[in-house]
Amino acid sequence: MFSYIAGIDEAGRGPVIGPLVICCAFCKREDEKLLKKADPKDSKKLTPKKREEIYKILKKFCTFRWVEVSAVDLNKLMGEMSLNDIEAKVMAGLIKDLGEGDVMIDMPDRYSWTFRARMERYGVTKFEAEHKADDRFPIVSAASICAKLVRDSKIEEIKKKIACDFGSGYPSDAKTMEALKNKETRTLLGPYIRTRWKTIQDLKQTKLFGDE
Repeated sequence: MFSYIAGIDEAGRGPVIGPLVICCAFCKREDEKLLKKADPKDSKKLTPKKREEIYKILKKFCTFRWVEVSAVDLNKLMGEMSLNDIEAKVMAGLIKDLGEGDVMIDMPDRYSWTFRARMERYGVTKFEAEHKADDRFPIVSAASICAKLVRDSKIEEIKKKIACDFGSGYPSDAKTMEALKNKETRTLLGPYIRTRWKTIQDLKQTKLFGDE
């Protein structure tokens, strides 16, 4: 395989509804100038329209691979391991078949040695990881954009399927919290709710979940 640069980032770590999406973006080292010219940024700093525009440019010379971890899978896996372990396991899987190249990861752990130990546990030793890498490294920004687009698309699919606008799925979103507090919409959202999240545990301690 060609020599490459690769970046890995996620979208949907914090929401209480919907999937976690982890993406790996990579391109030939010789295309790094095109990458910088496209000027990708951390997806959180871009409008939906701008993310789409930049992604179309990036797809001309970047390859994207991603893994969607559903709420059902997260609920099951978090009974066996931490969220950081889940992320590390998926990231390791994305890296293993890439061949020779340089990999930068937006680090989910607080400490680099903790994250490195996780990755080594899953068979990957050659990589770099930093906090806010999606802000500093264009190839990680590219992964961030793709992950965000995929997750947003999945959220829209869920809304259409259950005919309910529950917002973004984040606890800070008033629409999301209203949907969770309503018994009817909460039932519809059942397969997409991350039951092990603190938000849900807190709601269960209140009378809001007393009708169940």
